[in-house]
Amino acid sequence: MVGVVVVNYYVPYSLVSKMKEISTSYHEFRQLKILKNPITTGYILTLFLITMVIIFLAVWFGVYLAKSLTIPIQELAEATRQVAEGNLDVHLGEKGNDEIGMLISSFNKMTQDLRNNQLALKNTNEELSRSNLELEQRRRYMEIVLKNVNAGVISVDKQGVLTTVNKSAERLLNINTQKVTGKNFREVLQPVHLDIVKSMLRDLIVSQQDTVNKQVTIPIRDAKLTLLVNLTVLKDENDEFVGTVVVFDDLTQLIKAQRMAAWREVARRIAHEIKNPLTPIKLSAQRLRKRYLSRFEGEEKVFDECTDMIIKSVDELKTLVDEFSNFARMPAAQPSPNNLNEILHEAITLYQEAHRNITFSLRTDENIPTIQLDRDQIKRVLINLLDNAVAAIDGNGAIIIESTYNRELKMVTFTVADTGHGILPEDRARLFEPYFSTKKAGTGLGLAIVNTIISDHHGFIRTKDNQPKGTIFTIELPISGAWV
Repeated sequence: MVGVVVVNYYVPYSLVSKMKEISTSYHEFRQLKILKNPITTGYILTLFLITMVIIFLAVWFGVYLAKSLTIPIQELAEATRQVAEGNLDVHLGEKGNDEIGMLISSFNKMTQDLRNNQLALKNTNEELSRSNLELEQRRRYMEIVLKNVNAGVISVDKQGVLTTVNKSAERLLNINTQKVTGKNFREVLQPVHLDIVKSMLRDLIVSQQDTVNKQVTIPIRDAKLTLLVNLTVLKDENDEFVGTVVVFDDLTQLIKAQRMAAWREVARRIAHEIKNPLTPIKLSAQRLRKRYLSRFEGEEKVFDECTDMIIKSVDELKTLVDEFSNFARMPAAQPSPNNLNEILHEAITLYQEAHRNITFSLRTDENIPTIQLDRDQIKRVLINLLDNAVAAIDGNGAIIIESTYNRELKMVTFTVADTGHGILPEDRARLFEPYFSTKKAGTGLGLAIVNTIISDHHGFIRTKDNQPKGTIFTIELPISGAWV
């Protein structure tokens, strides 16, 4: 069965309007639902782009901030490395007033201070180097002065340790500087020398002065040296005692020269006093012999012997006076070009025939040039030396004369060697003094005259022992002296 029910109800207009709005909204919803995915995708893309922009900006800002922190620190680390390697000219740019900027400012100030300190240190080092150089030059100059000064110089510190010994002191005292430096002087000095030093120290203390002078005679190498010793106390700028310096001059040759001059004056006066009455005495004796000798005949020989003795004694006195005169007034040397070998040959020829028991030998250097010398005086030197050599030989023996030439030193040397009894060590120091002789009949003037002649020729004479026995006289003459 089919039926229809119709219901009529009055719907208000407002409800209809609502229904239309709902219907419209539904249709719009249906349409928007169709556009949902494209809109969602668009929003997502927009948000993604915004997010990426934000992330990029954040990363960029983070990198920027990081660089603003790390780059100055890297620059500071690199600058620190350069400073550590010695480069102080590093300067970093100012980075603001933040902590990094303060750190860079402090670093720049540090490098500036280091540069200033380095410059000041460099200037100080240069000043110090100049001062050290000046001190070294002064030290070397003082060493050169001490080395070349003729006076002997020895310094001792306040403990008595030897600190300085110059060449002259080493030569005069016959000591080895390397062996004695750094040792106490009491360990080095011999007892006789130590007594002299102690005596001077006592004099220094008693006088209450800073220096004392004394002339002493000390035995050195079989000889005796006369020294003028000056002992001075060393004090620093605070007047504190720091040591002692001893300066001594060798007066041996000066004393010999003074003694020589005194003996020459004695010889001059003796010759003057004796020479005048000798001739009248001899003439009177000869006149007595001539007039009265014939009256004394037979066994009366007293008159003859006495007058003859007077004449001989006068002749001997004349010889002695002549030697006195020669010694007191040695004639000035008259140098002229001469061949030394010829003079040696002439001198040895005079003795070869007169002394058959002695073997004479002459060894000459043919390279000896012609030199300036006084022929007569050099021959007198040879005669004196040969006389002494002959007198020193008891019985058979040998005498050797030898000449040599040193081209580098420009020095001519000749020696007279004998095989006699030799010279005692204690006599060697006085050998060339006037009136000193080891021979009973000697006047002691021969070697003194020899020494004077060689000195006038600007030469040197010395002696040494001959082996196995005897004596060697060595004479050195320069070929380029004041006369050449």
